[in-house]
Amino acid sequence: MSDAEWAFFAPFLIENRSSGGRRPQDHRKVLDGIFWITRTGSPWRDLPAEFGNWNSVHRQYRRWTEAGVRDVMLAGLAESDAADTTMQMIDSTIVRAHQHAAGGKGGFQRNAIGRSRGGLTTKLHTRTDAQGLAIGFCLTPGQASDMAAYQELMQEEAPDPAAMLADKGYDSDAIRNDLERRGADPVIPAKSNRRVQRPVDKTKYALRNRIERFFNRLKQSRRIATRYDKLASSFLGFVQLATIRQWIRFVHTT
Repeated sequence: MSDAEWAFFAPFLIENRSSGGRRPQDHRKVLDGIFWITRTGSPWRDLPAEFGNWNSVHRQYRRWTEAGVRDVMLAGLAESDAADTTMQMIDSTIVRAHQHAAGGKGGFQRNAIGRSRGGLTTKLHTRTDAQGLAIGFCLTPGQASDMAAYQELMQEEAPDPAAMLADKGYDSDAIRNDLERRGADPVIPAKSNRRVQRPVDKTKYALRNRIERFFNRLKQSRRIATRYDKLASSFLGFVQLATIRQWIRFVHTT
């Protein structure tokens, strides 16, 4: 992790403690260990000793997850001047779930794992800004339709767009009406079975490749390309961390 990245994370992670009690942990080293797990996809027990005890790092990861620290970070980035939310995009990608992901408390449905002929899968639904930087996520079992996650994605703390780009999977009257109510232009191709084929601005629609490229960069992290986590919150935590790093790099390059 670079100094610039740590400068962003530090205010969210370092807590002030009284003079009594245990000394604060080296949160930068812990976070580096979590990033190592994210990038390599390795089991927690294989974490190199230089990052500290694997169980301590894992417990800290779960504490930050349950506290919603990364939700606050993403919300802040989405509302910052770096975000271009006038045009937004929504899409989803399938993630194969490893057999170790089975058995989470609450069952498959609660932890967003589906079972089909292709095996265990999770679908990651994403809403991004005009640059293809994520401002919201939603997990569903792999067999769920794209439209099933639309309402949850639109409840994220982000401004309504002037235009929303999406593929044919989101072509429904309910979604189009909701976007128009929000003052957004739905740039969504019509399904072939529609009686009335609505025109699409092809120049705008071509920009949708940015969300596809976002998924490509996200899956460079092997812990995201394949789901090993039993709990949906743990898997989503890795997704959020990798996304925040993309945000930070974008901000510093611009």
